[in-house]
Amino acid sequence: MRCKHCNAKLAVHDLWCVNCGVQTEVIKKDLSSMKSLQKTWDRFSAKKSVNIPAAGASIILGILPTVLLIWLFNGLLNQEAVSGFQLVKNLLIRAFAYSLFIPFIAMAFSGIRTSNRYSISIKEYFTTFRKYPRYFMLALISSLTYVLFYIICFGLPNFGSDPILSLVWIVLLNYWAAILLPVPMICETLNVNAYKAIGLSMKHLQDVRWNIYLMVLVLGVINVMALLLFVFGLLVTIPLTWFAIRDYTYTLIDYELLEYQR
Repeated sequence: MRCKHCNAKLAVHDLWCVNCGVQTEVIKKDLSSMKSLQKTWDRFSAKKSVNIPAAGASIILGILPTVLLIWLFNGLLNQEAVSGFQLVKNLLIRAFAYSLFIPFIAMAFSGIRTSNRYSISIKEYFTTFRKYPRYFMLALISSLTYVLFYIICFGLPNFGSDPILSLVWIVLLNYWAAILLPVPMICETLNVNAYKAIGLSMKHLQDVRWNIYLMVLVLGVINVMALLLFVFGLLVTIPLTWFAIRDYTYTLIDYELLEYQR
């Protein structure tokens, strides 16, 4: 393979030309998240029904309680914070509560990490419960990070913040989501804790961050649409999300991006 800009010889997995510094076609073509998602769908679509029991369990144990908590915290349990301490306390309670149930959605990654199959049985899903502590820590770290973003961007009662920081908050949320997407499979593949996996994603995957974010956006949209379809659509989109993230993370690992230094 050669650079289209300077014709220098490139290694198969080079993301940038070592001679002129121009980005190669690898990121746009070989590491395209949309191409990966399409391949996953092509292989997954024939086995959608096999994954329904495991998806149903994750919905009952993870998604529905999380949605219920969101409704309660913004309705019956919504308390107006009159002090900085009360605001921080309320945010921490929410973060901890969400973190109790989110692992039931993500633990399935443990059941599909060593398999090229596009199915996970209900038995395999329940065997992943032993990984609950790892995914609880991942969920808690993520939730606490969102709390930090909220406080930085929106300030505390009687201590306002610049309105422009509301836009910064949106950017931070999306950027953090792009960092987190490959983290579960990094944890499983490299057998590292959540903190280490987040660090690897932040350090080594910046060159494909837009690709990852595009997958975050597409998977987020289809899952929200599925949720609006009386939840039943999630029986398909949740397993698709698991396998799509698995496949794309494996692609990034195969290209040695977790060892890559520009």
